[in-house]
Amino acid sequence: MTKHIFIGIDVSEDTLDVWIHPLAQYKAFENNTKGIKELITYIEPLSIAKIVVEATGGLEYKAAHALQKAGYLLAVVNPSFTAAFRTMRGKFTKTDTTDAHMLALFAEKMDPAAKTVPNALEKELKELIARRSQLITMIVAERNRLRRAANSKIAESIKKTIAFFITQKQEVEELMLLHIQEVERYRNVYDLLITVPGIGSVTAITIIIELPELGMLNCKQVASLVGVAPHLKESGKTKFKARTKGGRKSVRAALYMSAITSARCNPAIKPFYNRLVKEGKAKKLALVASMRKILIIINSMIKEQRPWQNEYKMKNLA
Repeated sequence: MTKHIFIGIDVSEDTLDVWIHPLAQYKAFENNTKGIKELITYIEPLSIAKIVVEATGGLEYKAAHALQKAGYLLAVVNPSFTAAFRTMRGKFTKTDTTDAHMLALFAEKMDPAAKTVPNALEKELKELIARRSQLITMIVAERNRLRRAANSKIAESIKKTIAFFITQKQEVEELMLLHIQEVERYRNVYDLLITVPGIGSVTAITIIIELPELGMLNCKQVASLVGVAPHLKESGKTKFKARTKGGRKSVRAALYMSAITSARCNPAIKPFYNRLVKEGKAKKLALVASMRKILIIINSMIKEQRPWQNEYKMKNLA
């Protein structure tokens, strides 16, 4: 039987709103174990081509994981993409029902790629990466407050808070590393990445979890995926500067910190960065170019399954 049914699921904390296209069927289920089982039973008789769920900060995880485990092709899509699709169609009414309908149409018209939903360990590592980022934000905020604190008691309170956040950050980092060591394929990639001068433990873990495609794409594809590849913009005779856009924010943030360190200590990146600055490139642009070079090198390393070598160059890394 030809699969021609597309399903859109709008997820909220308590509810899964489901639209089946082109049957124009709508039904709501509870967003819990019981409701998800009922959903799978409800759609079982259908010949489903694809299911689309919008990313909602983790609320979609249980349903997405269960549906994929049941054998359905499922895509968890970025809300910005679906919002653009809604605007393109000239639809501005927004309810749970219309959102589910729009997601089903998005599944049919845009055919988003189905990707594997993170397993429990991957999900926990993603949450730990996010938590570490939150702690760093709070540490920076408290240090800014400390510089402005005139009262000694308030300053002492802020110092204690900073010390607590630093301890929490260290505990999160230790737990991240412990989880990486539990999985052989993660451990192997980690051991390769940390041989690169300028890539530390947290950067390596972030890349492993947030960029599972590393080593499976060519240099242009992986740079575009992360968002460090310049894209041309032209209109008639007008040509604009090529700019990087989109991509995976967490990976870019990790690579940016790595580029700053690599510009001082990495024997391949340091001369590359210095040459760009000497040629008149802004330091920020030189850092972005360095991020791209680091990414291409580590992509090649994972492909070849070999550690860092000082003679790594840009050539032959596609």
